[in-house]
Amino acid sequence: MKVNKAQRLIQLIMLVNERRKFTIQELADECGVSRRTMIRDLTELSELGVPLYSQPGAHGGYRVLREKVLPPISFTEHEAMALFFACQSLQNYKSLPFDDEVNTALQKFMHYMTADRKAAIQRMQERLVFWIPPHDLDLPCLIDLLEAALEQQTVHIVYEAKERSERDILPLGVYTVNGLWYCRAYCGVAKDMRVFRVDRVKTCQPAADNNLTYNITSEEANIRHWVMQMEDRDLVELVVELTPEGVRRCQSEIWLSQSIEVHEDGSGIIDTHISESYLNWAAHFFLGFGLEAHVRQPAALRGQIGRLLQELSNQYRS
Repeated sequence: MKVNKAQRLIQLIMLVNERRKFTIQELADECGVSRRTMIRDLTELSELGVPLYSQPGAHGGYRVLREKVLPPISFTEHEAMALFFACQSLQNYKSLPFDDEVNTALQKFMHYMTADRKAAIQRMQERLVFWIPPHDLDLPCLIDLLEAALEQQTVHIVYEAKERSERDILPLGVYTVNGLWYCRAYCGVAKDMRVFRVDRVKTCQPAADNNLTYNITSEEANIRHWVMQMEDRDLVELVVELTPEGVRRCQSEIWLSQSIEVHEDGSGIIDTHISESYLNWAAHFFLGFGLEAHVRQPAALRGQIGRLLQELSNQYRS
């Protein structure tokens, strides 16, 4: 059966995507066309934007530069809308590992949609918003940390939290929660796993010695298994009594929402475990609840909240 030109070009895109290197004759034989036809088809692919590179010589051939190019894909109206809004939901992020690609993807969707689909999306934009809290934070090292995680390479970072520090880390992956980016990594200073706020990583470069090693388990290799998971060591029991308003506020916090037992009157209680390394953060967090939360355990957390209250009282004492 004779394949029409459009089908042949789609088949050709898939073929060149699969191969690091190929010759004109190899493709011509596989597609069942003449060498002259294959040269013409490759020229058309290049004009369509497929980044082909030719290397002359006895051992030369063709290869695809930069990124793979997908063949044309047909979407239903609802599929197109779903992908359009998925891309648009990322626009509140000041930095992404693929900033330009999000914008070009949205432009392509709108450019190639029919007039009625464009009108449908514009109507939907007036009624549907995927909002992510915007943060005006620079992330100069986001891509570097992601690439280090992908290549499993040790990097040397300058990190600014309460104080400035330098260390070698082995990133496992990056993730985002409520508009903020985090990097989970094995830290050469702590000799343990740590989570770093990416906006606090000021510089990131290949480490002088790439000898920092960590035996990653199959579960740790998949970021989905440990995002927002509390470490299973150095845990202490966390018990917090909540008013109905305290319940509502805690239900909006991802790390607490699954640990709340709600009573009939709307009040509730949190009975879970928390890593000791999170106690300082938890003290500031629950202090902000005022009378809507009463921390019962652990004693160390109650003590930290008491000290913060004393410092706050001293600060505002006339």
